[in-house]
Amino acid sequence: MPGAPAALTLIAIALWQGAPVAPGTARAADTVPVDSAQRSRDGAFASSYAAGAFAAYDASLVQATALLSAVEALCSDPTDARLDAARDAWRKARVMYGATEVYRFGDGPIDRRRGGVETFVNAWPVDESYIESAGSARRTGLLADRARYPVISRAILRELNQRGGETHVCTGWHAIEFMLWGRDTSDTGPGVRPSSDFLDGASPDADRRREFLREITIMLREDLEQVAREWRPDAGNYRAALVANPERAVRAAFVGVSLLTGFEMAGERLAVALETRDQEEEHSCFSDTTDADFKANIAGVAAVLRGCDGGPGLIDVVRSSDPARADALASALDAAINTVSAIPAPFDASIREPDGGPRRELVAAAMLSLERLSEQVTASAKALGIHLPTEPQG
Repeated sequence: MPGAPAALTLIAIALWQGAPVAPGTARAADTVPVDSAQRSRDGAFASSYAAGAFAAYDASLVQATALLSAVEALCSDPTDARLDAARDAWRKARVMYGATEVYRFGDGPIDRRRGGVETFVNAWPVDESYIESAGSARRTGLLADRARYPVISRAILRELNQRGGETHVCTGWHAIEFMLWGRDTSDTGPGVRPSSDFLDGASPDADRRREFLREITIMLREDLEQVAREWRPDAGNYRAALVANPERAVRAAFVGVSLLTGFEMAGERLAVALETRDQEEEHSCFSDTTDADFKANIAGVAAVLRGCDGGPGLIDVVRSSDPARADALASALDAAINTVSAIPAPFDASIREPDGGPRRELVAAAMLSLERLSEQVTASAKALGIHLPTEPQG
């Protein structure tokens, strides 16, 4: 991961491989006057947080560029080997993106009210029939309906994304995932789209599939480049404004960690899936890599809470005012890391187990630990006079 902080790299690799991460060692607060200490503390954290965000998005951009190269190769000469290579590139890129999700929810470059691109990058779940109808006929959806959708372009796809319903997703990670794997109809494995789906003469609308896949992959890379640019150092951008306002950075970090772990991971991605047992509620359902999504997400959370490459994390910010609260937050993080590391694959088989099933219980344990972590983050913020929303704003 070029440019990524060493701490973030090691955590991401360990979690992707399913290994628990040992608790970190907290640093003692400096003994300086309170006002001066707070200014210094928040300023140091803001710089560390911004550096971590840029490194994470830059690493994601590097992998998205590699994904685009693999997709271009597949579309130029559709073969099984090139489809496998594109799938592997998607998996690697997806892990890098997962570590960036902790920087959501704070009205930052990825999801700010004006100009944010998150809905083009990571919207889900995907109604596959909006893109491509099921069955051998495949005569409806964006790909087959040439009369209604004569041109496939990035500008038009931005207009069509989530038009008519939030599951009408046609851009971003999960639309690309659907094009590479196809529908997942198995509890034990991912989708099995053949490379012949992209080959002229072998499948109807092969030309449209190639065009669509290219366009949405280019769009993903463009959007990630836009976000990374806003976090780049030495520029008059979002990062510069955030570092100049350290209190805003501290609040944004608290909001991002709290909502990602509680509202998003524990709620939208785990509680709903456990309750419905519906494969469609699995985050990366076509590739069966949902367990890797969670592990990448918690790697990003750990980087913000613990800090990267010796820089202060939110736990250090809390410790400077309330050591006991910081210890509770660190313990909750350790528990979440270890339970998320234990989420089994494939995720859909786990959520479909009967109540009390061992794999289902592992998923439930991760959900509870993420809820507790979110609660500790909220309590820690409150101890610093920062009140957090319980759901995304705007």
